[in-house]
Amino acid sequence: MGRYPWAEILLFEFLRVIASYPTRQHFYRVVVFTAMVCVTAQIYLTPKYTESFVVTYSLNVMAAFHFAHTARVLFLEGPFPDHWRRVRDEVHAKADAGGSDVLPSNFPWTKKLSWMIDIAYGFRLVGWVQEPGNCLPPHPPPSRLTFLMKTSFKLVINWIVVDLMRSVFASNPAFDSRLHDPTDGPETYLAAVPLLRRVPYVLAQGLMMAGAIGASPRIPALVCVGLGFSSPTLWPDMWGRWGDAYTVRKLWGYVLCQSFHSSVQ
Repeated sequence: MGRYPWAEILLFEFLRVIASYPTRQHFYRVVVFTAMVCVTAQIYLTPKYTESFVVTYSLNVMAAFHFAHTARVLFLEGPFPDHWRRVRDEVHAKADAGGSDVLPSNFPWTKKLSWMIDIAYGFRLVGWVQEPGNCLPPHPPPSRLTFLMKTSFKLVINWIVVDLMRSVFASNPAFDSRLHDPTDGPETYLAAVPLLRRVPYVLAQGLMMAGAIGASPRIPALVCVGLGFSSPTLWPDMWGRWGDAYTVRKLWGYVLCQSFHSSVQ
């Protein structure tokens, strides 16, 4: 029997965050990134039989996505770290005649830590100078109360959609795990459903995932904006408007996948 490499997952996250520390020492980044590659290989080579397929799939996708984002930030754009600029750092630096504090490598260490965490987890680059303007929905207006009300309403809708789509699967005994062998995968469950009835279940799965992904950023948005930690303008919607899906490129690059497209553009 295998195990799930939780220790390696935590180590991977730690390494990829400290790899984004804004220093000009290229050797430091190469060493940390090399260690990250080794840990990533260990994660994917570890047999995983003790966790559910959903956990394994979700965490493996997360690791791959985080790895790609880190590699892009460190090596595939301009020289790290001074290529990457936050808008608020640019604005505040205008008061400095020399402008030297604009460079992330010249920040005080406390500001470097916040910058490091920001770029490590700011996959959409919202609030950065490099923010992709062609695949993000418009930024919300700065009215805090309006933002909290609309976001709360959308979060409730997301939860309702997820719950309804789960009930679709719960009503069919073919998806009852007690009727299958513990090692069966999703393909075994779907094989128990007649061919012509599989399409609605595939659509239900897509809607359930869309609802869950749409809800995930709204919870921290409510917390951060509600407590005054950030502005509503830093929390654009996860998905674009359906009215913009008038071409295939717009559908996949803006309406459905714009949040992920922005991080791999």
